[in-house]
Amino acid sequence: MAEAVAGLLTSAFINLAKDKLGSAIARQANLLWNFGGDLEDMKDTLDTIYAALEDAERQSVRETSVRLWLKRLKHAALDITDMLEDYQDTSDHATTAKAHYATSFNFRQGTTKSIEKCYDERETISHMTEEPIIGRDGEKQKIIDLLSADTNNDEIVIVPIYGLGGMGKSTLAQQVYNDDQFKKYDHRIWVYVSQDFNLLKIGRSIISQLPIDGGQLNSDTQRVKNNCIGNLLHGKKVLVVLDDLWEDQQTELDKLRMLLRVNDSMIRVIVTTRREDIARKISTNEPYKLQPLKDDICWEIIKRSSKFDLKSNKDKLEEIGLDIAKKCGGVALAAQAIGFMLRSKDDEYGWTTINNSDIWNEPCKDNDVLPSLKLIYEKMPPQLRICFSYCAIFPKGHNIVEDDLVHQWIALGFIEYSKGMECIKILLEMSFLQVSKFPSIHNRYTQDETNTLRHEYMSHGLL
Repeated sequence: MAEAVAGLLTSAFINLAKDKLGSAIARQANLLWNFGGDLEDMKDTLDTIYAALEDAERQSVRETSVRLWLKRLKHAALDITDMLEDYQDTSDHATTAKAHYATSFNFRQGTTKSIEKCYDERETISHMTEEPIIGRDGEKQKIIDLLSADTNNDEIVIVPIYGLGGMGKSTLAQQVYNDDQFKKYDHRIWVYVSQDFNLLKIGRSIISQLPIDGGQLNSDTQRVKNNCIGNLLHGKKVLVVLDDLWEDQQTELDKLRMLLRVNDSMIRVIVTTRREDIARKISTNEPYKLQPLKDDICWEIIKRSSKFDLKSNKDKLEEIGLDIAKKCGGVALAAQAIGFMLRSKDDEYGWTTINNSDIWNEPCKDNDVLPSLKLIYEKMPPQLRICFSYCAIFPKGHNIVEDDLVHQWIALGFIEYSKGMECIKILLEMSFLQVSKFPSIHNRYTQDETNTLRHEYMSHGLL
């Protein structure tokens, strides 16, 4: 799957190479280069290839031969870019050959939408407005009831929430975390666990969110961490969220449970995980399986995200939209992102094109990329796609300073300065990035928390 999705990046690299070729042609005299004709031919070749890339990238999800061609083409584009940046007099014979191969695949020529057409120009804010969550009120109350079960103070209560990626497990945990009932607790602690299970890291995260007399704890042994946590939480009412747990070894999970077991304290724990077996191993009672959203709820999310109320011809669009909602599989993230993609499409043709995509028909195994998310990724404009893909260097849940990320994109030549915040805004709207809401080691000393982004997309397997 990683290879299939990687093929979708090719147009981004071709676009970068085209831009650099155009710049090189414009300033050719100043650089004392004497192969202007070669540069023009190379750019014409890339223009021809680029016109067929939209169909090629769509086919690459299914066709191995197309993926191989795109892989070679991407390397050729990178070679051209490197050549131009280093002002080296060379030529790329592979590019012309690959243009010949492009015709043999019979790709349909089309145009790739620019990033300007991917967002609603009526919006003026840089981040999404905080909006109420749709369709999970009943589940929220059930989790609160499970956490509030009568037990002795020295007995820890662990309530796991499990379900498919993108279903809304972390969002549901956030709702409970921010409920007024738990704001009255002595401490609330949010820990992002991740696939890299590390008890020391978990311990550091917990301690970093608690007031400590005399400053931070310097010792990094598990025994000292456990003792410190025990002392800090002794006699307290505490809510802990362990988000995105992947560890399945019972011995490690028992150690985690011991870390949180504090005498004479009321410790309530929410765990989010994709896997039922992990949920059952860590739980102190029956774990909670988060069910898919109903189709009508997915449609409500799509309506809100697409700004459906502002569109004309609502009757026809609603008929198509309801069909799209069914294909989201009850996944909140898919409905949110699909709705945003439909925001810029005001006619039946645009909505029908999304609804009739071949990607919906592809089989989806456990932990595979959902067709809806694959479709969203495919439809990203090249500039946004390469900026989004760059985020793969950060682990899921990592806090990223907004300005730093934009400057990294610019330094790598992915975008111009004026487009940086626009890309951030779009990824926020798609929920592939989120504004950081919880304290952590990474953003503890950040002055403006609203300028810190939380990396979310990796849980959905897009890259």
